[in-house]
Amino acid sequence: MSKQKNAGAVRQEEVLGGLTGAQGPVAVPRRWLVLVTALVTVPWLIAGAIYVSARVDPDAHEAPISARAGNVSIGAAGPWGRLAATPIVISPPLEYVPRNWGPVEPTLWHVPADSPESLTSFLTDMGLAADQIAALQATARPHSTMGGAVVRPSPALVRGLPSPVRARLYNELAKSPLNVDQQTSYRFFGTSTDAWLGPPISQRTRELVEPLIYRQGDFMYFADIELVRAGIEDPAELQLLAKRLFRQSTLLVSLSVEDLESIPAIAEYWGRGGRRVDVKPILESVAGAGAARSIDISHLLPALAREHLYRYPKVTVADHEEPLLANCLWTALNFFAADPDDRLLDVEVALERLKKDYYLVQDNFELGDIVAFSDRQGNIFHAGVYLADGLIFGKNGNSPLAPWSILPLERLKGHYIEHSDGWQVTYHRNKAL
Repeated sequence: MSKQKNAGAVRQEEVLGGLTGAQGPVAVPRRWLVLVTALVTVPWLIAGAIYVSARVDPDAHEAPISARAGNVSIGAAGPWGRLAATPIVISPPLEYVPRNWGPVEPTLWHVPADSPESLTSFLTDMGLAADQIAALQATARPHSTMGGAVVRPSPALVRGLPSPVRARLYNELAKSPLNVDQQTSYRFFGTSTDAWLGPPISQRTRELVEPLIYRQGDFMYFADIELVRAGIEDPAELQLLAKRLFRQSTLLVSLSVEDLESIPAIAEYWGRGGRRVDVKPILESVAGAGAARSIDISHLLPALAREHLYRYPKVTVADHEEPLLANCLWTALNFFAADPDDRLLDVEVALERLKKDYYLVQDNFELGDIVAFSDRQGNIFHAGVYLADGLIFGKNGNSPLAPWSILPLERLKGHYIEHSDGWQVTYHRNKAL
């Protein structure tokens, strides 16, 4: 089954060479749930080949913070100084989470199969049992425009999938944008369902959700929201469930300032973008603070990152007149901007800016470099801002319930598990810095 092109798709070579025809903004999702589950799906793609010379092995550069002291991870010293990271979990304010999700929709799977034989082969490879395959074959219909088949699994079949089979199947389904629930599944870094779904959700709701959670590496995933909300009648309970599902793990990061002699070099690193004269007095104050010579790095970041980090968008009526809500590309390109440029909400404008004002770098990454993630086919699916020691600042998607956060580069792999079979990363630096 061929993949549907994103409405804002633009070729990667157009970023590095020259933009051609106008590209429209991404269509508004057909239900609110699709919008808010787009926490980890960027609303734009840049399709095409990534130049081989521009590729950087994501495992080749310096490792992120790793040494542990209790719950705190201590990084290696670098031009940024020495960082320590403490894990925290954030969740959206209840005021931002709607209660009315609209009518429950049936579960449909769009499967890459153009014949009964290929459908049987695909489902067998995924690990489904013979009776499950037969039941799905009975519901199979060809997709009218995109090719492949559409099947309608019963609630009993969905609930009866063993967790390893669900993980394998849903990871494949997530590769198609037609499978919205799988591609935009809820996901949480960790192995404890208590940390993700704990109080105040009722035990009854947890009994509906937990058997449908599947795991990949250090992440838990949940993609069967329609099936679950069909069994929940109380809107307030659905609201609480959504708040918990949208919890995100991130890091509080502090910088140690050991002595006055180290300040000029550290100020040079954190003061990029014409801010050295502002950063240096802060570092001097920390160095004179006695035993507690450390500072949260949010105080050293440009205004946009400082004001948005760990927060959720405050969406206004005027925001709905923009081509998109704030997303990762808008965030990355406005990182050093004193006054964010909302023209960058337009995909074509943003990509023209990336093409014209940035060049590719291979090593010695610095504060403010844009980190672009692409799949095996060269489609860029996420962008963030390099901070230091393998840590990335950014926003995963254009949803009102997608916060700005700091994550290690390695953890972003788990956020984008559907691209785990061959993802690439490229770094872009502003020519003016």
